[in-house]
Parts: sequence; C-alpha cells; structure tokens
Amino acid sequence: MTHINVGGRLKIYLGYAPGVGKTYQMLEDARELRTRGVDLVIGFVESHGRNDIRDRLEGLQTIPLRRTIHRGGTSEELDVDVVLQRRPRVCVVDELAHSNAPGSARQKRWQDVQVLIQAGIDVLTTMNVQDLASLSDQIWQLTGVRVRETVPDWMFQQAEEVVIVDVTPRALFHRLERGVVYPPDRAKSESDDLFQEPILVALRELAIRQTAQALEARQTGKTKPLESRVETILVNITADPSTAMLLRRARRVADHLHAVCIAVYVHSKEESAALPAEDRPTVDRHLRFAENLHISSEVIHGNNRAQTLVDYARQKGVTQLFLSRGAGSRRRWFPGLDFTDQVLQQASQMEVTVVAERSRQGRPASPYPEDEAGALMHAGYVSLSPEMTVDEAISETRQQAGQVEMIYYAYALDKSQHLMGVVSFRELLSAERSRKVRDVMHTDYVFVSEDADQETVAQLLAKRRLLAVPVLNQEGSMLGIVTSADVVGLVQQEAGEDILKIGGMEALDGPYLEVTFGQMVRKRAGWLAILFVGEMLTATAMGFFSAEIERAVVLALFIPLIISSGGNSGSQATTLVIRAMALGEIRLRDWWRVIRRELAAGLVLGAILGVIGISRIFLWHGLRGTYGPHYQIVALTIGCSLVGVVMFGTTAGSMLPFVLRRCGLDPASASAPFVATLVDVTGLIIYFSVASVILRGTLL
Repeated sequence: MTHINVGGRLKIYLGYAPGVGKTYQMLEDARELRTRGVDLVIGFVESHGRNDIRDRLEGLQTIPLRRTIHRGGTSEELDVDVVLQRRPRVCVVDELAHSNAPGSARQKRWQDVQVLIQAGIDVLTTMNVQDLASLSDQIWQLTGVRVRETVPDWMFQQAEEVVIVDVTPRALFHRLERGVVYPPDRAKSESDDLFQEPILVALRELAIRQTAQALEARQTGKTKPLESRVETILVNITADPSTAMLLRRARRVADHLHAVCIAVYVHSKEESAALPAEDRPTVDRHLRFAENLHISSEVIHGNNRAQTLVDYARQKGVTQLFLSRGAGSRRRWFPGLDFTDQVLQQASQMEVTVVAERSRQGRPASPYPEDEAGALMHAGYVSLSPEMTVDEAISETRQQAGQVEMIYYAYALDKSQHLMGVVSFRELLSAERSRKVRDVMHTDYVFVSEDADQETVAQLLAKRRLLAVPVLNQEGSMLGIVTSADVVGLVQQEAGEDILKIGGMEALDGPYLEVTFGQMVRKRAGWLAILFVGEMLTATAMGFFSAEIERAVVLALFIPLIISSGGNSGSQATTLVIRAMALGEIRLRDWWRVIRRELAAGLVLGAILGVIGISRIFLWHGLRGTYGPHYQIVALTIGCSLVGVVMFGTTAGSMLPFVLRRCGLDPASASAPFVATLVDVTGLIIYFSVASVILRGTLL
C-alpha cells in the first residue's frame, strides 16, 4: 500500500461469516508491514477474548481508545482525533460496519475511516459480506436475520484492495466446536441462525462474487472512460415501504452495469396536497436513503405524474426504470389509468421493473419492514418539557389529550426531541405542583430502537409489565411509542399458531367458522396421517413382544398405564421448554442444563408414579387377588418400568424442541401428539425389556 499525500488507501479483508479469520489475517499483514519499517498503529481491534488475536497484537503500537459514557454505561471507540495527531502511515481499524456509541462525533465507524483516508492515512479494515447495505434484503431472505449495521456500497467500492479471507464451511464448523470463534461462556444466540451449512455456502458464494465484482470494477475503471457508461437507471420514489428495497436493488444493478443511478420524486400540486401528513416524512426518508446510497435525487413537478416521469427519463437518457406497484391509487374501474400502467405504456423504449406492493394489513404506509418496531409505533404520546412545573405539565397534558388515543406515560423531551425521561401519570398527579418535571421523571427508562424485532418489543412489554415503550432512533430522538395494545394482535396470532401446532395440526388461515371445510380437512389430515403411521410402530412393537404377552397375560393389563405415563410426562416437558423458548428464558446453548434438570425430574416423577402403581397392585390384589402368586414381582416390574419410561419421556420431550430449532424449524412443531407417539413405541420397548429381566424364571 503506497502512501499518497492527497488521500489514503483502503484495504478491506472480506469474509462470509464470523470466525473465517479476517482479523487474524489483517494483523498478520500488519506485522509484516511493521517488519518492513512501515509506520503502523492499531486504531481499534476487538480480541473477543481470543489468545491468537492478543498474540498478533504484541509488538504493535496501539492507540488508546476513547471512552464514552452513555446511560450509565461505558463504551470504547476508535479515537480518530488521536490517530490524526499521531499521523501514522497505516492504521488498523477492525469491524468497519460497527455503529459508534451515542455521543460520538460520527454515527458509523466507516465514517471514522473515511476521515482517516481523507487525511492521507492508509487503513486496513474488516467486514462481512452481509454488511453490504445493498444486500440487506437478500441477506434477510437467506438467513431470516435483519442486518442492523451496514456499510454503503460506495464505501466498499472505494477500497484499493479487497482480500477475501476464506475457509470451507466444514472448517468453520470445526472452529466453532473448538471454541475458536466464540468462547463457550458467551456464545451468541444469533449464531444459531447463521451457522447452518446451506446458509454458509450461500454467503460464501456471495463473498466470492462480491470480491470478483470489486476487482472487475477497478479494472473497468482503469480501462474504460467514464463517457462510455451509457446505462442510466431511474428509481421512482414514493411513500410506499417497498421504495427502500427498490433503491437497494437499483444500486446493485447500477454497480454491476457500471451505470448512473438517479432517484426522482414526482408530484403534481393536486396530488401533493392530497398526500397524507404521515407520508411526507416517509418520502423525505427515502430521499435521504437514496443520498446515503450515493444515488442523486431530485424532486420534480408536473400535472401528469406518469407523463412527467417518462419525459424526465427520456431527457436523462434512462435505459432502466424501477417502479413500485403501490406508487399510485389504483382505479380498478378504468384499466390503464393506473399510474404504473400509464408508465408502462409510455416508456416503451425503456426496460421497466415493477415491484409488487407489500401488504400493509390495513395499516398506513410505513417505511419500516413489517417485522420491526417502527411498523408498530405511532405518535400518540404526550410530550413535555423537563423545565415545566408539574402544574404546567398537567395543563399541557389536558391540551394534548384530544390527540392521544391512550395516556399511560408522559415523555420529557428537549428542544431536539431527545428523550430525557419518562413519568407516569400517577406520579405526575401525585407530585407537588411546584416541582419540576425533571425532578419527578425517571431517567433509567427502557426503550427500543426503530428496527427492533416486534417479538422483542412484545417480550419487553411483558417482562417489564409496561403499558408502553418509547421508540428512539440512533441519535436518541423519540419517534413514537409502541403500546401493549399494539402488540396484542401479534401475540395472539403467534400464540394461536403455537397452540394449533402443539395440538398436532397446521395453523388455520382464518377464524374457525370462516375456514372452509376442505381447508379444515387439509390442515388436520397431514398430521393425523403422520401420527397414525407412527402409532403403527406401536403395533409392531407389541407384535415383537407377543410371546412375552402370551406367557404373562398380566403384563398386557398395564400397557395403557405405561405408555400414557410416558406420553404425558413427555408432553409436559415439551410444553415447558417451548414456553421457555418463546419467552426467551432458554436458548440453544442451555440444552445441557435442561437435560440435566429433566433427567432428575423424570427420576423423581417416575418414582412417584412407580410408588402409586405398586401401591395400587398391592391394594387391588389384597382385595380381589387379581394378579396371581407373583404379584409382588409384577408390582416391582411396573414400578421400575414407570421410572424408566417417565425418564425417557421427560428427556425426549425436552430435547425435541432443541432439535427442531437447531434444524431451523419451529419448536412449536414438537406437538404433544407427536411426542406421545414417539414415547409410546419406546415405552413399550422399555416396559418389556424390564419385564424380561425381572420376570425371567417366574412368569417368563
């Protein structure tokens, strides 16, 4: 990496998952540069407790980190000012996609790196392929995880060199098992979603493809003049939520084709006035998002929006046009008058890509994905100034009450809309009227970010017994609130699906009385057929032990008792584990603790049932003499069998949800009928195996 006074160079070590060795390889190269006499410092490297990373850092000068205090906690970040004062030739900065702590000069670490490069300092850094902003939708579809910290594609393309750090997925699994990636005591729960072989293979292919495209782009930039790039892509910006996805897709296509990408918001005076108030910030948000992707944006006016857009596209020489199906109100009575249809008819010389409108389920347009807190929040909250007196705050609350659906808490905001504290109305009404709001508000409040998962919000409300929780952006400004009423529908829907799955059937597509008879049969027949086939194994097991049953007919009397006890204990364990998983009380790494508890519980529960079973045999034989001269040995057989069957039932029932989750399936699919069927077969085997040992030489 040659030093250039007008600007530093960026070298990125790209991987497809944590643990492939990006940081290690970067430090190896850093040590080699230092050996050659290059003035190099470590700006930020997180060792994550790994000894091999600490060893690579030895002998390299490390810049002290900047400590930031936020909400009672301390975080350490890259100190850009110290690095600029030191002015090394090369600075090593790990984790390019990292978000800085609130209060930092810049929100993102890639912005810190940009400052260093502009100052003429070369930078070595690391990132994963899923951190690329334009891949956000593709990564979400692949892994089911929404990436929160991303790097703009234009920043990635500025890299002078991209080094792909690659290992096979199988080798990565071995590293994970040895504790090389994460220490055993702090394994990350999200790794359960990422570390699956098909996902890792797909991510690896993405990383290789992205590196190849970066190399091709640099070669093309050296050999192909800018004037020869004739492809131009235009994105039509609207208030529709799919616009963000549209912009990301256009950015990726433009990068692949080395094309110019522009974004336009078109409106007429009439339609602009009719635009809902909540949609105006959404349009502004999409325009800012386009700028973040380095897509030039423009607002144009025209009486006919479709004609204005097409005319503008022709003027700019646009070759591809990206539209959203929800770009305008659809007039179904007059086919062809829809905005999208008009554009399709008039833009015959261009390639037009139309993205279907995302279902909103009756909710107003939202720029947030449907599974995030931002899609649930609303602005119906009472805001106060911390400098108000309690008396003034109560008066202000009365004035705002007409605009608020439900009043739970008041939120103290400064002039920049930053949340300073929260006070409940009970506390507000009971406080002295002369006191200030800042004296009675709570500064240790809980909040969620706008991109938090909806299930996380629901769990937080339930765990903290809150009626509402504020939603903040990365700067700490308040965007809205999510109330317990907002998540009731979500909780009911997921709880209903889980109940149906636990009952051994698929989730219905609507209310019970509104689902058609055919749909009802299809939803129930599949599971019943599977369970029926499973129960056939029970008949097979009984046939295998038919000789024992013929010699000791008394054993057949207790078969329902044995298999029902095992099935009931297994169903109990399954239900407990599924509930604990749903509430976030246990995770995959807790399987060993669960199995130890359930083995002990199965032993005690089996012993209790065994004592009851033995007592029943002794009592019944004393009254009626039913079980013959060997009733004592029969009682011992039943008691021991119950202990074994119940222990197996609790173990199998508790582990089945873990197995399903590890395979990427819903743990609620571990239904009670399924567990009971599994335990029925094994229960018979345990029962007759114990009987053959204890009753040998007497009844057998």
